[in-house]
Amino acid sequence: FNEEERFGDYRATTAVAKEQFGADVLTGANYSPHHLALCYGPVFQWVDIFKHNGMSMFWAEDYIFSVPEAPQMLSWMLAQARCGVKYNNQPIHFYIMPHAPGQEPGFLRRNMLMAVGNGARHVDNFWVGPEERFTENYVAWTYPENFRTIHEAIYDSGEAEKIQSKGKVRPARVALVTGKATDFNESRVMVDKARDPFASRCRNAPAQVNQIICRKEQQFLYLALRQAQHAVDLITEDDIAESDALRNYDVVYFAGEWVDRRAVAKLEPWVRSGGVLYAAGGIGHLNEFNQEDSAMPSLLGIEKTKEIRNIAVLRTMLELPLLEPIDTISLDGAKVPAMGMKQVLTPRDAQVIGRWGDGTAAVTVRSLGKGRAYAVGTLPGASWMKTGLRAIPWARGGRGTVYNPSGFHADAEKLVRLAVDSRKPEQAVTCSVPGLEAFAIDSPEGTLVTLVNWTNEPVKNAEVKVRLSAKPSAVRSVQRQAGLASKWSDGQVTFAIDLDEADYVLIPR
Repeated sequence: FNEEERFGDYRATTAVAKEQFGADVLTGANYSPHHLALCYGPVFQWVDIFKHNGMSMFWAEDYIFSVPEAPQMLSWMLAQARCGVKYNNQPIHFYIMPHAPGQEPGFLRRNMLMAVGNGARHVDNFWVGPEERFTENYVAWTYPENFRTIHEAIYDSGEAEKIQSKGKVRPARVALVTGKATDFNESRVMVDKARDPFASRCRNAPAQVNQIICRKEQQFLYLALRQAQHAVDLITEDDIAESDALRNYDVVYFAGEWVDRRAVAKLEPWVRSGGVLYAAGGIGHLNEFNQEDSAMPSLLGIEKTKEIRNIAVLRTMLELPLLEPIDTISLDGAKVPAMGMKQVLTPRDAQVIGRWGDGTAAVTVRSLGKGRAYAVGTLPGASWMKTGLRAIPWARGGRGTVYNPSGFHADAEKLVRLAVDSRKPEQAVTCSVPGLEAFAIDSPEGTLVTLVNWTNEPVKNAEVKVRLSAKPSAVRSVQRQAGLASKWSDGQVTFAIDLDEADYVLIPR
């Protein structure tokens, strides 16, 4: 109620700005990723205020190089932006920071193109220079590679603009719930620092620290699915309960201890009709009022759960590389080290497909009508992410970003991908090389495919398949300034491309 009351105040002020200055003057507020659940925007602030027309322009910033977060996490932030503006079609304004020392030119190019590929209408390189006028937020003259990257990325984006400016990001067949119930409640869970293995060793940590593991798990699951080249839309529980959003998706992922009961009521008939649900990180055993609630466990075929945690604060490039497994999950003969949470599941009418080290149930699946519902009693996204991390100090500044996580273990990938592998939803773009992330924007002019390489090395001759409604007239690499040979078959165009950091591929009608 408090949040929605404030939306009304902002909406009234936005109306005044529109009346006084005209429709071309937009209202926004700069959102920063520097709070504890790094790069996770509070749902009220990042989504609902735009749903209620409190502001008319989404505005956030790329400071990932200065926080201990995986560089690819900008993809999550842009997905949250798209979730927020989808109701009223507000534009996305994004700061892509070129600051040097700090931002490495390869990641600068990735981030600039990825913002455009996600539909951002305004990209602001705050601030390019000169350094003598600032104590921070500039590109030093001794970093000519950053100036060159800015120039080339803007030049390339100009060629992509004719498709991007009239188009929309293609809807996904996979959704992940950015849950307001979990966001609101977990942001208020305070844990004695003595119970956290890292905060307890930190002299200047407060006596109590805020738990963030469920919100981070949503991000990790998102990145795992993107690494598997599935497009993913973020949706809220309100979207499910009030807008019948589930009809647009084949697979839905959920992570968190808290879930809105109204959403659960809509999820059950959706599963019965053929949808595949994947619940982890607490499997929604509490409702939005922080009360034990059997609705979600019952949907999953679970009678009761018992959970323990061995961490409260879990940042990707700081605590997670050093975190010890809480237990091991056996799945199809493989053993997956589980991170952060151990939830023992007591199945009612679900099949046990994964077990803890003591033989108790860790992973279950329930067949319900034409669909399935998976329950995973740990943080599978964190367990997956851990396998791509290195136990080295996280560093910032200078000429290099340490790395982007890569080389994930197949067994951890299998645990995360149970739902998509079961349903096999249609994928808009697929690549032969793991670790390439793709976005498709469709417009009357054709399709813009933005390819981003997260493998840490240049890729040669990657095969890319793009699903289209009709055979295109051409395929063109913007960075290479050259046409690409292509084949058309079964509603897909196939081409090969060399990819350094990121590129636009233009596919005109």
